[in-house]
Amino acid sequence: MKLFKLQYFIVFIMSFSLLMNKDAQAQVNVQDSTISTFILHVAYAYQFPGGDMTDRYGNNSTIGTAFSYKTDQNWLWTAEINFIFSSNVKNAGDIISEITTDDGFIIGLDGLYANIRPLERGFTLFGKIGKVIPAFHINPNSGLLFDFGAGYIQHKIRWDVENNSAPQLGGDYKKGYDRFTEGFALSQSAGLFFMGNQRLWNFKLSAEVVESFTKSKRYNFDTFGGEAGSRLDLFYGIKVSWMIPLYGRPPKAMYFY
Repeated sequence: MKLFKLQYFIVFIMSFSLLMNKDAQAQVNVQDSTISTFILHVAYAYQFPGGDMTDRYGNNSTIGTAFSYKTDQNWLWTAEINFIFSSNVKNAGDIISEITTDDGFIIGLDGLYANIRPLERGFTLFGKIGKVIPAFHINPNSGLLFDFGAGYIQHKIRWDVENNSAPQLGGDYKKGYDRFTEGFALSQSAGLFFMGNQRLWNFKLSAEVVESFTKSKRYNFDTFGGEAGSRLDLFYGIKVSWMIPLYGRPPKAMYFY
């Protein structure tokens, strides 16, 4: 999914949530007791690669959304999706060396050098369970959050060719150079979880580690074969999430005469 499509999706989710909760008020005060509620998240993370990822990519960012249910026992059940993006691809020139000139350029259909950018793209899907431990005397619903997740990851190199002028990296040919990789992933995070009385003033700040057990799924044109064996792709990141609790409306007052 292209980044601009993701931006439209995030804006739609945020707008829908605000519309559904317009003029609504919480039925309880989060300062008084623990509450249960659904929560919409919009998150950004900056990550550092580890393991086999260091041979292929540099630092990356993710942007995503999540939907949680927080119980009145401060357990947090979450489903989330995050989109990986970066322009920091290592050894990109070596991957396409067989179709470039001696100077490292690809000649396009117009006879000129094609403008090409290698980009890191991917996404993760996780189901998570977490626990909020009240701390710092904020309120019973805020404090330290520890969570664990399991899910799916995929990542690849996206060759961005201006005006699609290089058929060498178009259609199915680009699959031979994209290093498409996927597999099972685990995540662990620890951080601060804050819920306030104001619906739009809620956030989560955490340090997160993702371990991915992946395999390459392509036949690579530059190596005349696929990558044998499994990979261990690691991500270490700092993640900030804006949270919107989806409180219901308070019941209307009833009067009897």
